[in-house]
Amino acid sequence: MSHNFPPETYLTSAQRRTLFIILLVVLSFYLPINRLARGGTTVDIWLDQYVPFWPIWIVPYLLSIPWWLLSALWAYLKMEDALFVAFVSAWISACLIGYAIFIFYPTYMVRPETTGTGWAEWLIRFTYTNDRTYNAFPSQHLWDTVTVTLAWSRWKPKWRWPLWGLTVIVALSTLFTGQHWIMDVVGGTVLAVITYFIGLAIAARMSPIPWRQPSRAGQ
Repeated sequence: MSHNFPPETYLTSAQRRTLFIILLVVLSFYLPINRLARGGTTVDIWLDQYVPFWPIWIVPYLLSIPWWLLSALWAYLKMEDALFVAFVSAWISACLIGYAIFIFYPTYMVRPETTGTGWAEWLIRFTYTNDRTYNAFPSQHLWDTVTVTLAWSRWKPKWRWPLWGLTVIVALSTLFTGQHWIMDVVGGTVLAVITYFIGLAIAARMSPIPWRQPSRAGQ
């Protein structure tokens, strides 16, 4: 069964553009929160001591950022209106909830020392310098990635398993680069799943079309 929504539209180009811009603005809130955070705690568990430090994993960690932005742009240009509203609503909801947790329950990561001289170690140090240890729980890397994966799996069902494979790689990259604890990854994933359904509910209330049931067109 195809997971495409009915072809009717109800958003103007200006409305789509406004939603896209709001999403980008909300995403930018990460940086000031990260810079201003003080105090807090860690959410490490006993399993974290067994997580290895592999600097090479900084590559997928950093590449995930342009992937989110490209996904948001592509959705803005091509995604069906109802799913686009659900996608953006879910992502904004995840950010607002996640940022509230960052502010009212600040957490940080205890990062490993990097003494190597290779390019991967240099990228790790560059990341550590420009991204403070705060904003750890829940992991925004996970809630961003899982939100994209959930919406795009519905939009492009044939991409579902590759998308989830990429999600696993991103999750591992947050751990192997010393950027997050295991519970950060779990928290980011759970937050994305919850807000995905919030996004679907928001879109359903806004939409004048019965889009909850996937269309069979294109089977």
